[in-house]
Amino acid sequence: MKHFVITLVGPDRAGLVDQISHTVFNHHGSWQASRLSQLAGQFAGIIHISVSDTYANALVHALRALDGLQLLITDATPASPSPITHTLSVTGNDRRGIVQALSQLLAAHGVTINKLNTQTQSAANTGGQIFTADFYLTVPPAADINVLHEALETLSDDLIVDFDSNFIQ
Repeated sequence: MKHFVITLVGPDRAGLVDQISHTVFNHHGSWQASRLSQLAGQFAGIIHISVSDTYANALVHALRALDGLQLLITDATPASPSPITHTLSVTGNDRRGIVQALSQLLAAHGVTINKLNTQTQSAANTGGQIFTADFYLTVPPAADINVLHEALETLSDDLIVDFDSNFIQ
């Protein structure tokens, strides 16, 4: 069995996910997991696909033939899933450097970011932009959660940080 992680980027259009899923299905692939988004008129996706060795080359060839998409296909050996143990939600006035400051602080504490969702939206009362981020994290067992929480709280006066230090089951 082969496993691929496929990264796709290209102009968004109706039916694109159907075209990709149809290609995977027709070449005996199994869609394992994905993260798909439309960002600024562009389709961006990451898909984990498994396929028997017999059909792997044909599937890769068919995916590369999809019109209008840039693809990166990586052989992947499935790892045992990392438990997602903590969540971090951040809200604040949008400005440069929020993700950089947060990712730097988390890395300094040995924290792994398993998933990150961000967005900006209009702040009705101020007319500015509000930035929100949801992090799903694995914190090493040796890390002091209280120290990490304090570091997050002092990161910035204009950010509201909600760190769930309870394990997610």
